Amino acid sequence: MLTRRGWSARTCDDVAAELDTHVEHGLGSLDASTRLDTHGPNRISEPARWTRVRRLASQFNDVLIWLLLAAALVSGFFLGSWIDAGAIAAIVILNAAIGYAQESRADTALESLRELEAPAATVIRDGVVSSLDARRLVPGDVVLLEAGNQVPADGRISNAVRLVVNEAPLTGESIPVVKSTDPTPEGVAVADQTSMLFSGTTVVSGRGKMIVTQTGPSTEMGQIAALFSDGQPTTPLQVELARVGRRLGVVALAAAGVIFGAGLIRSFPVETMALTAVALAVAAIPEGLPAVVTVSLAGGLQRMARRNAIVRRLPAVETLGAVNVICTDKTGTLTANELKVGEIVLADGRAGLELLASDDPSARALATAAALCNDVYTSSEGLVGDPTEIALIDALRAIGLSYEDMRDQAPRLDEAGFDGRRKRMSTLHAEGESFILYTKGAPEVVIARSGSYYDDAGPVTLDESKRAEQQAIAERLAAGGMRTLAFALRRLSRRPEDPADEEAKLCLIGLVGLNERIRPEVPSAIELAGEAGVTTVMVTGDHATTARAVADAVGLDGGELMEGHRLSQTTSEALSPQIDSYRVFARVDPADKVKIIEAWKSAGATVAMTGDGVNDAPALHRADIGVAMGSGTDVARESSAMVLADDNYATIVTAIAEGRRIFNNLRNVVHYLLSANASEVIYVLTGFLIFGYLGEPLLAVQLLWINLMSDAMPAIALGMDLPTRDVMRDRPGQGRDVLSARNVSLLLGQGTILAGAAVLAMVIGSFALGLDHVAVRTMVFSTLVFSQLLHALSVRAGAGPLSRPGRLMIWSLVGATTLQFLVVYTSVGQQILRTVALDATAIAVTIGASALSMFLVRRLNSLVGGDDT
Repeated sequence: MLTRRGWSARTCDDVAAELDTHVEHGLGSLDASTRLDTHGPNRISEPARWTRVRRLASQFNDVLIWLLLAAALVSGFFLGSWIDAGAIAAIVILNAAIGYAQESRADTALESLRELEAPAATVIRDGVVSSLDARRLVPGDVVLLEAGNQVPADGRISNAVRLVVNEAPLTGESIPVVKSTDPTPEGVAVADQTSMLFSGTTVVSGRGKMIVTQTGPSTEMGQIAALFSDGQPTTPLQVELARVGRRLGVVALAAAGVIFGAGLIRSFPVETMALTAVALAVAAIPEGLPAVVTVSLAGGLQRMARRNAIVRRLPAVETLGAVNVICTDKTGTLTANELKVGEIVLADGRAGLELLASDDPSARALATAAALCNDVYTSSEGLVGDPTEIALIDALRAIGLSYEDMRDQAPRLDEAGFDGRRKRMSTLHAEGESFILYTKGAPEVVIARSGSYYDDAGPVTLDESKRAEQQAIAERLAAGGMRTLAFALRRLSRRPEDPADEEAKLCLIGLVGLNERIRPEVPSAIELAGEAGVTTVMVTGDHATTARAVADAVGLDGGELMEGHRLSQTTSEALSPQIDSYRVFARVDPADKVKIIEAWKSAGATVAMTGDGVNDAPALHRADIGVAMGSGTDVARESSAMVLADDNYATIVTAIAEGRRIFNNLRNVVHYLLSANASEVIYVLTGFLIFGYLGEPLLAVQLLWINLMSDAMPAIALGMDLPTRDVMRDRPGQGRDVLSARNVSLLLGQGTILAGAAVLAMVIGSFALGLDHVAVRTMVFSTLVFSQLLHALSVRAGAGPLSRPGRLMIWSLVGATTLQFLVVYTSVGQQILRTVALDATAIAVTIGASALSMFLVRRLNSLVGGDDT
């Protein structure tokens, strides 16, 4: 069996012989049945699905989740704190539910691909034309197609009559492709295989016949489906939290062991030390971190949704902040997937779009030809027809000309339709007692068939010099990425039997260049992305000249262009070292889009991929974050992590800023929680080793309460906080290493200062104020709580000046402070947390020590420059 690309290079007779079929009679029914058993049904294969139980179980496969489950068990069964155990369990269940719901939707991408499979096909079997369930098609079947049909399998064209096919969902090429039976060179890209039809594409006009060569998973569409086999990439946030979880596990166990040993050295009861050590281990783990992460990401998701960026996977909200490369599709992303008339050059050399609106005879002739030699019609949904012809009608409408009126004045009498071999079309109309033929087509064809050209004085002989000049103009337009058409006319004294016989001795009117309409917001968005350190790369299935023209128009200059034939012969490993040299990839196959993504990722980049078609889906799936256009296909949307509801490239820049803000907040949350927890471990260790003779430094229940105060409201407020600086001035991915050596040293220093404030309160309470140990422990307990609440403001500011906190932060600090006073000054709080009411002097010392800790932390931040941001 030939490879997928081998079929287009073979003649129809060779293909029929290779597949043992007959172009006119098709397969025999018995033979077709045997082949169906061999090749299987014509549908995209369905991979093994996860069961609900397996998917749910996977949500608990995380180090931090394991630590939280252990903390919940210890809190309930060993410490008797069932409220804490229940809260931790609720956090774990909430995170599992969100993850399960999000991942369940990912499988719908393949379902959308299956919806593209045609439900029925018109085939020839045993010499009889009949309708057949498309799933029963086999290699060798002969299929008939006409306008409006969806191609049910991949096949070699054996007959084509003005056959034009829309392949944009597969290849990304914006202009429908004219098909023919002529073989193409072997190894060319899918978009250049004009002798082939591909499953999932649509016949725009004409009719044809094909020999089925590939079915089901072997089709180009099936190969795209196979690219979905890998799971979603791990986000930077997930990687970092996994590292945090592993290190916390080690720290928690080490802290528990040290505290247990220190207590035994001080001759504390084994049972008491076991409970304290376990409580400290639980306190060392920030139980609220997963909940804060979830709430912060969900808040970011809602803010993005208000800006037309719909995020489908919560971790992807933050991933955007790490993106430093955007690989973007051209059609429908940078451009509006519409053509427009970009330039008009009359045959006498005058140029400019404004000519179309003039009363000049040549210009009027061109406008008339554009309206009459055109198959566009108006329906309830607007203009219907080939995008090239729609662009011509739009240009006429823009200057107030009605193509309907022009057609009413000169009805079409006959036509010679367009096909891939002729590369032209002609329409015949009455002109008084005579007739006029308008011709439109490829410049090289129409110019070659012209014997004169139009100017103010009428037809002028088109000599070889003038012919070469016209051809040079056409080549200049094409080199600028324009789709170029030539228009001509011929006046006839009698009505011809076949208009095609009169397509000679034409009078050339002029040339029209059409280009894709650039989305107006794209150039400025690409510039903003560049200023934020984000590189934009165009990846398209369109021709190199068109791709380069669009790249220049949107500001993607300064890099090289690689075409698909070179890319297909290069591995991602070989491409990776030189990937940064390229800003445009043209004529790219779907599988090679994935290769580009992998090359950038191997080079250390965090990659976003944008797109809207089926051909973009594998790369959307493989990128660190896939960004689909809201108007795109279901496959693209379901393969992505984010969907732009307004199809606005500029929305990506806004989303990147939101992603950076969220990561900065979450980094602050992690630093806050870890430094606060470190203060508890450092104080308890100091209390047992140095001041153990005074009594237990803190009770297990008090440790859990301190953790609850810091893990709850202040941490959530930090996670939802507004930015304190312009995050778009940061480098992409800056500060990603949350637990770098420098950051760990800083948070340990901050934790030591907070613990020092508690030690200061203990020393003053014990030796200066002469309070009993219960009152001293209450002072220490309150000092740690107040110090950690003030510490939230220090972490928020970093090395910069303190700024006015947001409303949520203010309310969280007020609420936590109020709760702490309640547990100190109410009988219920005193009974549960073993506290006593503090007099004015003791509470003043507590508040003073807490304020001092904030001052010293601020000094430390200013000296070392804050964390790695």
